[in-house]
Amino acid sequence: MTQKVTIHDVAQQAQVSVGSVSRALNNYPHVSEELKSRVMAAALELDYQPAFLAHGLRRGQTNSVGFLVGTIANPVISTIFEAASEALSAKGYAVTLVSSRNQAELDVACLRLLARRQVSGLIVSSAAESPEPARRYLGELGIPTVMLDREATSDELVFAVQSDHESSMREAVAHLIRRGDREIAFIGGPEDFYPTRQRFLAYQAALLDADLPQRPELIRFTSFNERAAYAEALLLLQSRPLPSALIVAGNIILAGALMALQDLGLVVGRDIALVACDDINLTRLYRPPITAIRRDLKLLGVTAARLLLRGMQAEHSEIERIIKLPTKLVLRESTQYARALPRSAPAAGKERANGTILN
Repeated sequence: MTQKVTIHDVAQQAQVSVGSVSRALNNYPHVSEELKSRVMAAALELDYQPAFLAHGLRRGQTNSVGFLVGTIANPVISTIFEAASEALSAKGYAVTLVSSRNQAELDVACLRLLARRQVSGLIVSSAAESPEPARRYLGELGIPTVMLDREATSDELVFAVQSDHESSMREAVAHLIRRGDREIAFIGGPEDFYPTRQRFLAYQAALLDADLPQRPELIRFTSFNERAAYAEALLLLQSRPLPSALIVAGNIILAGALMALQDLGLVVGRDIALVACDDINLTRLYRPPITAIRRDLKLLGVTAARLLLRGMQAEHSEIERIIKLPTKLVLRESTQYARALPRSAPAAGKERANGTILN
């Protein structure tokens, strides 16, 4: 069976970069006729014909961008998408949103759908941590792609915008230790997921820094599903002794964990301290308000859009391939009181409800 020709083969044949092949085949402006002819000759010689190329060569660049998400039900993703879409629309790009319904096997199917629509670029927040089929297909597509809080691939056309999950997680664990916690539990999403992996590594490092043992019974990983998170949280919270603090690494997981705490009759801020990752409405409106690690979601979306625009318009060798954005720990009543102190009801106040931000 003949091996499928990829964009990398065309680049090697034409003796140019993959980025140059992409710009030439997608009819980008400021590409010389000499380069276009050279790339086209190599593509024809190798019979390189991706599904989207035949129409694209006749119609030219589409000024459209594809946005792949695991689920549109996630409030974090919806905020990021709105910010990215607004930034891209301001530059004349239409944005097509598709969801793989948190099923990793549908990631490639969604990418194929976007390719058939001849998008000029992609922003990808995949359901899984870039499984091999999706990585291969992104390489075959040969169009600029920004991975959103995922690992970047080695392909020169694939970039990444990531959050600094590590620093604020270490700060959160250190804060819990200072208030007297020693049995600090952690529940996160799938272990191979970039945000989960970075948060968990920081959690481990902070325990090590404090000479505290890592207790396997206080560590759980689950899918991004409220029911699954609820079941894992129940198992975790039935450990003996009861964890004195719980870190929940995911906003969908947080909803399941809160239901488990309620069903077990545990009061947040009195019986157990609670830290959430992602400062969503729930963390501010819950009583007591929940300490959270805050990402600037709008900045994430705008940065992803700007990086993609650069990838579609500039030499890829000139572009920073990975941009990491800061996070902040916002302290609220769920971790306010030292364990040795009596837990009387906190006084209400606007400043206390909004939280104290630690950089």
